[in-house]
Amino acid sequence: MYKWIEIDLDAIKNNFLQVRQYINAQTKILGVVKADAYGHGLVEVSKELERQGIDYLGVTEIAEGIKLREAGVKTPILVFGPFLPEDAGSFQQYQLTATLSSLSMVEKLIDLGLSLTVHLKIETGFGRTGLKYAELDRLVELLNNNENINIEGIYSHLATGMWANPSFAKQQFSVFLQAVEFLEDKGLMIPLKHICNSAALVKFPEMHLDMVRAGTILYGQEAAGREDFKGHLQNAWSLKGQVTYINELPKGHSIGYERTHILKAPSKTAIVPIGYSHGFSVEPVPKPKGVLDLIKVVGKIILRFFDHPKVKVYAQIRGKSVPVLGKVGMQMTVFDVTSIPDLKIGEIVQLPGRRTNISPLLPKVYLKDKKPVSVSKIDEKYEQIGNIFSLQD
Repeated sequence: MYKWIEIDLDAIKNNFLQVRQYINAQTKILGVVKADAYGHGLVEVSKELERQGIDYLGVTEIAEGIKLREAGVKTPILVFGPFLPEDAGSFQQYQLTATLSSLSMVEKLIDLGLSLTVHLKIETGFGRTGLKYAELDRLVELLNNNENINIEGIYSHLATGMWANPSFAKQQFSVFLQAVEFLEDKGLMIPLKHICNSAALVKFPEMHLDMVRAGTILYGQEAAGREDFKGHLQNAWSLKGQVTYINELPKGHSIGYERTHILKAPSKTAIVPIGYSHGFSVEPVPKPKGVLDLIKVVGKIILRFFDHPKVKVYAQIRGKSVPVLGKVGMQMTVFDVTSIPDLKIGEIVQLPGRRTNISPLLPKVYLKDKKPVSVSKIDEKYEQIGNIFSLQD
């Protein structure tokens, strides 16, 4: 198989149960499984969460919700993203919950006469989608004269829930509560109110309300600078490959395109057949948040120019760190394995990767009790998967 992603379903289960214990028993949990469950596999992760009793699932696109329904998932599914009027019938057909974030869409749904369950999205400062406070009066007029639209929930999205400074998040929460109070004073009683994402559910327990939206935390990532779970969250995702070629090269030999690395000593190298076409070593370039952040970014660029060890990309073989040499290729990467003189063809390499950047075409091996239970997107026989896993024992 040469390269694959391992998904630990027991880790997903553990992380869900950690969140369940962390919040009040009355507060529901929506598991965010958008973008292929953050690269972990939409259907398989959703089914595991359903087995554990998740209250709701959240996706961005209608197609994601349809895929879950066709796979047999019965849990309520909230579709976060806006949609076109001609696709509104899919919500009814597949029993999906729509997000209403504009008056124009409310008006069109009323004209269509569809019976839908919806959550209202309120704009509180994120600047993406949502009903504005000034539009709520008209919203009430429309909804009070309509029996087809079932308002089950209302929510907003925090822009800075991960920041140490809580002021903007609290400002957004205040605006959200004002909108809820306005609507309820007008007679719209809404059962589910939610605003917390993963970072906020940890940092702002007063914002838990009726439901929290657990995304990255389900996959083992706690909010930066927080230790509320005291190391009990587990990583659920690993990128792995196999060594397919081993080479011995002399001092002064160049590596890869543009000769960006020149060996300073005789070295043993290994090829792993994974590269930037698979999303390996492809990282977003975020805009620096301030001057200090800009200095850090520039500093890393300077260190990369001098090939400093602190900014190299490393993989793990037998628990030892081995650095990438030269540029990452389209489908192959060279590693310095001089520190492992008895390395063999076929050995397992654990690779770093940003899970949402890694190609969804890579096969996923799902584990329970550390054993493979299913494999997605692969033509090879299951017995071959077993052989690969025996190499790790």
